[in-house]
Amino acid sequence: MNKEPVKITSKLRKEFSKKINLAGEEYLIDSEDLGIKNPLMITRIYHKGEVISSQKIDYKDILNEPDLDKRLMELVQSQQHQAMKALKAEKIAQNKTYGDYIKEAEVLSRRNNQKEALKLLTNALEHYPNNPFIWSYQGCLEAIVDKKYSKGVNTCRHAFKILKEQMPFGEEFFFPILYLNLGKAYLAAGKRKEAYASFKKGLEIDMGNRNLLNELKKLGIRRQPPLPLLKRSNPLNKYIGKLSHKLKKQTNLSIF
Repeated sequence: MNKEPVKITSKLRKEFSKKINLAGEEYLIDSEDLGIKNPLMITRIYHKGEVISSQKIDYKDILNEPDLDKRLMELVQSQQHQAMKALKAEKIAQNKTYGDYIKEAEVLSRRNNQKEALKLLTNALEHYPNNPFIWSYQGCLEAIVDKKYSKGVNTCRHAFKILKEQMPFGEEFFFPILYLNLGKAYLAAGKRKEAYASFKKGLEIDMGNRNLLNELKKLGIRRQPPLPLLKRSNPLNKYIGKLSHKLKKQTNLSIF
């Protein structure tokens, strides 16, 4: 005995809309059911009359469910929830400064989670496509995480170009961090000589930079004393070194 096919009697309206307010701005989330002949549920987010995002779900796999109306309502609610979640995440990302992204990436890297740090910086470039510091960190991690050594080094070098274009005078002040990341990219590629040269150039600008000094120390290389003709242990060298470090610390400005 053949079973009679389930009769589809969806009574849902064609559209389901709601307004939400985020950071003082109003958005309309609208879900449209195209009907059983074209079983698609489309959810769009509108801002100032324009569609800023759209999601589409095919629901033909539930057409013969006896509780179709309920299932469709659940689908609408789920789709709108995901749309709101994505919108909120986007708003939070837009409010982040480039420094916030870099600091977060640094924290992830210190926790040996460079892969997530790279993902974060890739996202950051969508919001700050012309930021030289994000490009620099991105290139460093491309070499370390993805093992794309040439690409990583070129990305780091691209950061210098961007900085020079944006700041033709005084850009050298920001070079140490770019040289640090370039050197790390070289190290990941096994190019110790190039890495040393990069770290050394950074120290020529900022002789008290701890990160650059630490990288040279890892390479087994110590910074040249202020007075090369005297021994490193000479009191005069020690005094000049401490004074230089103190002055550098007092005048140091954050790039963030």
